[in-house]
Amino acid sequence: MGTFPISSSKATIVCREINRKKFSYAKKFLENLIDEKDSIKGKYFTKTSKEILKLLNQLESNAKALNVDTSTLNLFISAHRGATMFRGRRDRRHGVQLKSSHVQAVLSDKNGFRKKVR
Repeated sequence: MGTFPISSSKATIVCREINRKKFSYAKKFLENLIDEKDSIKGKYFTKTSKEILKLLNQLESNAKALNVDTSTLNLFISAHRGATMFRGRRDRRHGVQLKSSHVQAVLSDKNGFRKKVR
């Protein structure tokens, strides 16, 4: 689980595309999005894909620390709107609203019998 400086609507689109897929397929799909070999409805979402791929790499290292084989597990991932931050300006001018989103990912067996890795 992490908070990333990405658009929540774009994160939701990418997460819906890789949700309930094999972990290896999801990583390869995100790498292809970054390299612009695959697309989602004609768009590549490179910044979003880079941030979600960082999360998946952390998830894989956590699984290795628990001695869990990631090749047989499915990825359950979701994205929600994060905290709203403002970058202020002087003299009472309006600032810039910064976007962020929460992304949560869990590795689990399809039936939920295996150990969950967060």
